[in-house]
Amino acid sequence: MSAAGRLAVVLLTIVALLIGMLWFTRTDFIYLFTRTAAGPADLPRTSVELLPAHGDDPALEVWVTQPEPGYPVFVYFMGDVGALSVYEPRLRDIAEAGFGIAAMAYRGGGGQAGEPSEEALFRDARRLYAGLDTLFAEPVGENRRVIYGFSLGAALAARLAAEQEELTLILEAPFTRLCAATTGLIGLLPGCWMLAGEEYATLDNIDKVDTPLLILHGTADDRVPVAQARALFDAARDPKFIRVYEGGGHEDLGRFGATDDTLSFVRVLSGMR
Repeated sequence: MSAAGRLAVVLLTIVALLIGMLWFTRTDFIYLFTRTAAGPADLPRTSVELLPAHGDDPALEVWVTQPEPGYPVFVYFMGDVGALSVYEPRLRDIAEAGFGIAAMAYRGGGGQAGEPSEEALFRDARRLYAGLDTLFAEPVGENRRVIYGFSLGAALAARLAAEQEELTLILEAPFTRLCAATTGLIGLLPGCWMLAGEEYATLDNIDKVDTPLLILHGTADDRVPVAQARALFDAARDPKFIRVYEGGGHEDLGRFGATDDTLSFVRVLSGMR
């Protein structure tokens, strides 16, 4: 074999090893969870409850904020970074407005057992939704359930809303598919095929949602281009609404009025004003 041929074999071997390493470590690029647990420090009417284990699925902590009488309940799915404690400021705004919250800790993060994957997290989301009456110790009617997802949690929320009944679906900083979120660590993975089994394909589920939809996104989002939010909006059924915040980033839309817009939207839908 010529020197050029030997060099080509070496380079191909290196490339194959790198691709193999990326394949087996790909979830490390997706789930950037904080491993230690932290309970809610400043949420009114909130306790930490336990979503019971089921089969091979572990028990998981759920932050349960009791609603004021007549208020809807937000079923909240966080993003792929940190733990529930990272999202406490935005949850506090919802709680202080009188709404209920059920926010589930993800397996593999925040001191929870288990290893995360799309299918595992979605099974947990289904368990959470099915267990709301027990967690709140009272019936939570479908017309009081707001499914809310942020970033990666938006993909879980859309998939759940596509098969359940709810008052509304709200997506903050959503992507069309995980592999289309081409900035940040995910952008290091070479192609959608590397994320087989971890698609988080919001676009495939959004047209199955038959309740009102609100999408929130910022023009300066450096992780998910705003064009992806617009693509989801175009694919969704009516009634649908989108709020695009000029200068808003991936994690700071509350500073631009997104929380106020969300709460006003839910109040109108639930007949509170």
